[in-house]
Amino acid sequence: MADATVTVNPTTTPDVQPRIRPSRIFNAADADVLIRSCDNVEFRLHKKNLEFLSGGFPPADTETDPNEIIQLTESGETLELLFQFMYPQRFPSLTDFKIGPLTALAEAAEKYEVYALIHICELHLRSFMRQHPRKILEFAARHDHLELIQEIAPIMVPYLPLSELSTMLTPHLYTPWSVYRECWLQEAITTIAHTHPHNCYENLDKMRWGTTVLPLTLHQSLLLAPFNHNAPKYWESLASQYENRACCVSMIESVKAQIGRIVNKIPPLQLPAARDAEK
Repeated sequence: MADATVTVNPTTTPDVQPRIRPSRIFNAADADVLIRSCDNVEFRLHKKNLEFLSGGFPPADTETDPNEIIQLTESGETLELLFQFMYPQRFPSLTDFKIGPLTALAEAAEKYEVYALIHICELHLRSFMRQHPRKILEFAARHDHLELIQEIAPIMVPYLPLSELSTMLTPHLYTPWSVYRECWLQEAITTIAHTHPHNCYENLDKMRWGTTVLPLTLHQSLLLAPFNHNAPKYWESLASQYENRACCVSMIESVKAQIGRIVNKIPPLQLPAARDAEK
């Protein structure tokens, strides 16, 4: 049998060392600590600032090799923002941040215990509650931001089944959330069930049972409302199906208003403080 032939790609080149880029802000000549991001941005910093304005770095008098490079897992973009909150200067604005960079910065603030930034990120995350409620709930649950969890509960309760929450919330959060969800669903479904039946059968969604077509009444369709009360597309889709029937549209608006009142009546989600849960 002929020997196997190994073909070498002529374009193959030896591994090239990644290019190291200095930070455009933190490149002090008198720096006593060198930090490198996961994407090879280097920061020349002062240990006293890292010590005094965070809880996640060693004391300034800790002896270290001046040539040692401390490798962190965050990107250069995230670290450059993080370190700006650890120097005595005007803090940068986070107003125009998108949810991805903001949560990355918030995670870094938690990890390195930059307390001023933790508070600022929490304030800015509130503006994304409607667009990205799940992402914010996951972050808040990970770091025990109880106020964020309480504020997002009315938005998320209808959407997330308890089976998904069991891996997201710790036991001291999961138990009160499940009780809160049960209270909300019972109240909402009972209210709809006692709404006067509305049996218009033209232009309704239909389901098939064998060869028989069974129409869903508007009343039956509205039983999904408790799970969609914060979903504009659900209400728009439902209204469009009955746009030629003023009585049906009126009923949809009435149920939507009732559910809104139920949300406002239910007491806020009560969560134990983290230190109380550990007892």
